Amino acid sequence: KIIELENPTTLLPQVPRWGVQRHYFVQRLKELGIGTFPEDTDFVLDQLLCYTTMEGWGQVLYNLVLDSELYKKDIFDCEDFALKAQGICAERYGLNSFRMCIGDMPQGKHGFNIFFERTKDGGIGDVWLFEPNGGFEHSGEAFKVGEYGYQPQVVLI
Repeated sequence: KIIELENPTTLLPQVPRWGVQRHYFVQRLKELGIGTFPEDTDFVLDQLLCYTTMEGWGQVLYNLVLDSELYKKDIFDCEDFALKAQGICAERYGLNSFRMCIGDMPQGKHGFNIFFERTKDGGIGDVWLFEPNGGFEHSGEAFKVGEYGYQPQVVLI
C-alpha cells in the first residue's frame, strides 16, 4: 500500500529571512579581525546572503547539530561537519549566511560555523559561532567569538 506523505519541508519551521550583500558581512568580519576566502570580490560564492533574527536562528540551530558518529578521521571530520551544517541550513531554511569557518579552539585548529543576526533596525547584528558536531561540549548553542576558546581565522564566503 502506498501512503501519501506530506512534503517534509512543510514541517520545518518557517523563519523570517532578509538578504544582505556579501560585502557588508565581509566588512563586519574584517572589523573583528576575521579573514575571508576568497578575498577576491570578483570570485564570490554568493552575492546575497540570507539571514534572520536570533529568534529565527533559535528555530533552526537545533536541526544543525550532527551525530558525532559521522566522524571519520581525515575523511569526515570537523570541516566536513561544518560544511554539511552549512548546506543543510541553506537547503532547508534558505539561510545561506550560516558559513563554515576555520580557526582555533582549545584542542587546536578546528572547523565550525559562523553566522550573524539581524538587528531590530534591520542591520547586521552580532556575529555568532556554532559547533555542529554533537560530540563536542558546546554543540548546538550559539556563542560569541572568543567564547569557549573558539577564534575563527577565515570564513568560506
